[in-house]
Amino acid sequence: METYGLSKYDWLTEFLALPNGIPCPDMFRRVFECCFQKWVQSIVETVGTQVISIDGKTLKGSYDREQGKSVLHLVSLLIRVVGK
Repeated sequence: METYGLSKYDWLTEFLALPNGIPCPDMFRRVFECCFQKWVQSIVETVGTQVISIDGKTLKGSYDREQGKSVLHLVSLLIRVVGK
């Protein structure tokens, strides 16, 4: 995402104030983690469940060294409604 932001910096500044430049990968990670936690919490509140199994996978062979693309990561959830 940082690479994309750097490559589209001029275009992005038409829509966003970027006084400190494009955020670093660490900032994107923290934002995604926060959004993910809020999303999971909303599921817990909506469904009233107490058990959520979360599994992460990295797709083998999805890394493209020539184009500098990193591997693809997937997250899946299994929600078990308890006591209903």
